Amino acid sequence: MRGGRVVLAVTGAVDWATAGALRATALEEIAAGARKLVLDFSLLSFWDSSGMGAVASAYRSASQVGASVALAGLSPTLEKTYRLTGMDKVVPLHHDVRTALTA
Repeated sequence: MRGGRVVLAVTGAVDWATAGALRATALEEIAAGARKLVLDFSLLSFWDSSGMGAVASAYRSASQVGASVALAGLSPTLEKTYRLTGMDKVVPLHHDVRTALTA
């Protein structure tokens, strides 16, 4: 953690089998004092509603302590799905980690 900023790199798929681990790790980082949590999804190949639920859970927990959550690096296909849900209005999406950290 650098200055309260944490980047979690997520690879592969986030689905019903793995979303719990993402949620738990994100919540641990927030509880440990992360004030800006960036989920680096640049190597993510698939996610479903379970993965989006994990992001929403992290957002709710972060909001309760005055912290923030952002996503970075979604592929165009996954970005389209994310934007269709409207979640991008709540949890911002950035092109890359660097941009997310400085936003």
